[in-house]
Amino acid sequence: MAQPSDSELNGMLASVVNGSDPDVARDLICYFHKQFQSGESHNSRILIQLVQHAFEKIIENGWTADHAFGLKLKRGHYPRPDTTERDIRATAYVLLLRRKKWTKQDAIGEAANLLFPDGEGDRAVASAYKNYADELSWMSDEVLKSLLPADTQVISRDMNA
Repeated sequence: MAQPSDSELNGMLASVVNGSDPDVARDLICYFHKQFQSGESHNSRILIQLVQHAFEKIIENGWTADHAFGLKLKRGHYPRPDTTERDIRATAYVLLLRRKKWTKQDAIGEAANLLFPDGEGDRAVASAYKNYADELSWMSDEVLKSLLPADTQVISRDMNA
Protein backbone atom coordinates (compact mmCIF):
# COMPACT_ATOMS: atom_id res chain seq x y z
CA MET A 1 0.00 0.00 0.00
CA ALA A 2 1.41 3.40 -0.97
CA GLN A 3 1.65 6.13 1.63
CA PRO A 4 -1.98 7.30 2.04
CA SER A 5 -2.84 10.99 2.17
CA ASP A 6 -4.48 12.53 5.23
CA SER A 7 -7.84 12.57 3.43
CA GLU A 8 -7.45 8.87 2.55
CA LEU A 9 -6.61 8.11 6.20
CA ASN A 10 -9.71 10.06 7.28
CA GLY A 11 -11.79 7.99 4.87
CA MET A 12 -10.28 4.78 6.18
CA LEU A 13 -11.02 5.83 9.76
CA ALA A 14 -14.60 6.67 8.80
CA SER A 15 -14.94 3.20 7.33
CA VAL A 16 -13.76 1.67 10.62
CA VAL A 17 -16.06 3.88 12.71
CA ASN A 18 -19.03 3.03 10.47
CA GLY A 19 -18.09 -0.64 10.54
CA SER A 20 -18.38 -1.06 6.80
CA ASP A 21 -15.21 -2.70 5.46
CA PRO A 22 -12.83 -5.04 7.30
CA ASP A 23 -10.31 -4.85 4.44
CA VAL A 24 -10.02 -1.10 4.86
CA ALA A 25 -9.64 -1.52 8.64
CA ARG A 26 -6.82 -3.99 8.06
CA ASP A 27 -5.16 -1.58 5.60
CA LEU A 28 -5.33 1.22 8.18
CA ILE A 29 -3.82 -0.95 10.89
CA CYS A 30 -1.12 -2.18 8.48
CA TYR A 31 -0.29 1.44 7.62
CA PHE A 32 0.37 2.22 11.28
CA HIS A 33 2.29 -1.03 11.80
CA LYS A 34 4.59 -0.27 8.85
CA GLN A 35 5.12 3.29 10.01
CA PHE A 36 6.06 2.06 13.50
CA GLN A 37 8.37 -0.64 12.12
CA SER A 38 10.22 1.79 9.84
CA GLY A 39 10.34 4.59 12.37
CA GLU A 40 8.66 6.93 9.91
CA SER A 41 6.18 9.57 10.98
CA HIS A 42 2.49 8.77 11.10
CA ASN A 43 -0.77 10.66 11.47
CA SER A 44 -1.10 10.71 15.27
CA ARG A 45 -4.56 12.27 15.19
CA ILE A 46 -5.98 9.39 13.14
CA LEU A 47 -4.22 6.82 15.34
CA ILE A 48 -5.61 8.36 18.52
CA GLN A 49 -9.13 8.54 17.06
CA LEU A 50 -8.89 4.90 15.95
CA VAL A 51 -7.75 3.73 19.38
CA GLN A 52 -10.33 5.90 21.18
CA HIS A 53 -13.10 4.47 19.01
CA ALA A 54 -11.94 0.89 19.57
CA PHE A 55 -11.51 1.33 23.33
CA GLU A 56 -14.97 2.87 23.61
CA LYS A 57 -16.55 -0.06 21.78
CA ILE A 58 -14.62 -2.59 23.88
CA ILE A 59 -15.29 -0.97 27.26
CA GLU A 60 -18.77 0.51 26.81
CA ASN A 61 -20.33 -1.99 24.40
CA GLY A 62 -18.47 -5.20 25.20
CA TRP A 63 -17.20 -5.64 21.65
CA THR A 64 -14.24 -7.86 20.87
CA ALA A 65 -11.05 -6.15 19.67
CA ASP A 66 -11.62 -7.54 16.16
CA HIS A 67 -15.04 -5.91 16.02
CA ALA A 68 -13.92 -2.68 17.70
CA PHE A 69 -11.01 -2.16 15.30
CA GLY A 70 -13.25 -3.03 12.34
CA LEU A 71 -11.49 -6.26 11.41
CA LYS A 72 -14.74 -8.21 11.69
CA LEU A 73 -18.24 -6.92 11.12
CA LYS A 74 -20.72 -7.22 13.96
CA ARG A 75 -23.60 -9.61 13.53
CA GLY A 76 -26.31 -7.93 11.48
CA HIS A 77 -23.93 -5.30 10.07
CA TYR A 78 -22.97 -7.15 6.92
CA PRO A 79 -23.91 -5.43 3.69
CA ARG A 80 -27.08 -6.85 2.29
CA PRO A 81 -28.04 -6.91 -1.37
CA ASP A 82 -30.74 -4.47 -2.42
CA THR A 83 -33.92 -6.50 -2.84
CA THR A 84 -36.30 -3.62 -3.53
CA GLU A 85 -37.07 -4.64 -7.11
CA ARG A 86 -37.65 -8.27 -6.13
CA ASP A 87 -39.79 -7.22 -3.16
CA ILE A 88 -41.99 -4.97 -5.30
CA ARG A 89 -42.44 -7.77 -7.85
CA ALA A 90 -43.35 -10.20 -5.09
CA THR A 91 -45.86 -7.79 -3.60
CA ALA A 92 -47.40 -7.03 -6.99
CA TYR A 93 -47.85 -10.75 -7.67
CA VAL A 94 -49.36 -11.42 -4.24
CA LEU A 95 -51.78 -8.51 -4.70
CA LEU A 96 -52.84 -9.79 -8.12
CA LEU A 97 -53.38 -13.29 -6.79
CA ARG A 98 -55.35 -11.99 -3.82
CA ARG A 99 -57.60 -10.12 -6.27
CA LYS A 100 -58.16 -13.50 -7.98
CA LYS A 101 -59.46 -15.01 -4.71
CA TRP A 102 -56.22 -16.64 -3.53
CA THR A 103 -55.67 -16.79 0.23
CA LYS A 104 -52.87 -14.63 1.50
CA GLN A 105 -50.71 -17.62 2.44
CA ASP A 106 -51.25 -19.41 -0.88
CA ALA A 107 -50.48 -16.21 -2.80
CA ILE A 108 -47.27 -15.74 -0.83
CA GLY A 109 -46.25 -19.33 -1.55
CA GLU A 110 -46.98 -18.95 -5.27
CA ALA A 111 -44.98 -15.71 -5.43
CA ALA A 112 -42.08 -17.45 -3.66
CA ASN A 113 -42.24 -20.23 -6.25
CA LEU A 114 -42.06 -17.66 -9.04
CA LEU A 115 -39.23 -15.53 -7.64
CA PHE A 116 -37.12 -18.08 -5.76
CA PRO A 117 -36.06 -20.99 -7.96
CA ASP A 118 -35.05 -23.16 -5.01
CA GLY A 119 -38.58 -23.32 -3.64
CA GLU A 120 -37.64 -21.18 -0.65
CA GLY A 121 -38.55 -17.57 -0.05
CA ASP A 122 -41.94 -17.60 1.66
CA ARG A 123 -40.59 -15.46 4.52
CA ALA A 124 -38.96 -12.99 2.14
CA VAL A 125 -42.19 -12.65 0.14
CA ALA A 126 -44.27 -12.28 3.32
CA SER A 127 -41.92 -9.56 4.53
CA ALA A 128 -42.04 -7.80 1.16
CA TYR A 129 -45.83 -7.96 1.14
CA LYS A 130 -45.97 -6.48 4.63
CA ASN A 131 -43.63 -3.64 3.60
CA TYR A 132 -45.11 -2.73 0.20
CA ALA A 133 -48.76 -3.85 0.08
CA ASP A 134 -50.18 -0.52 1.25
CA GLU A 135 -48.14 1.42 -1.32
CA LEU A 136 -49.02 -0.85 -4.24
CA SER A 137 -52.61 -1.84 -3.43
CA TRP A 138 -54.09 1.21 -5.16
CA MET A 139 -52.52 0.26 -8.51
CA SER A 140 -54.59 -1.27 -11.28
CA ASP A 141 -54.12 -4.88 -12.36
CA GLU A 142 -52.43 -3.69 -15.56
CA VAL A 143 -49.86 -1.64 -13.68
CA LEU A 144 -49.18 -4.49 -11.24
CA LYS A 145 -48.79 -6.95 -14.14
CA SER A 146 -46.24 -4.62 -15.74
CA LEU A 147 -44.06 -5.07 -12.63
CA LEU A 148 -43.93 -8.86 -13.05
CA PRO A 149 -41.50 -10.90 -15.12
CA ALA A 150 -42.67 -11.29 -18.72
CA ASP A 151 -45.20 -14.07 -19.40
CA THR A 152 -46.21 -14.41 -15.75
CA GLN A 153 -49.70 -15.89 -15.55
CA VAL A 154 -52.10 -14.78 -12.83
CA ILE A 155 -54.48 -17.67 -12.36
CA SER A 156 -57.83 -17.17 -10.69
CA ARG A 157 -58.93 -19.34 -7.77
CA ASP A 158 -62.53 -18.24 -8.22
CA MET A 159 -64.42 -21.08 -9.88
CA ASN A 160 -66.97 -18.58 -11.25
CA ALA A 161 -64.39 -16.31 -12.90
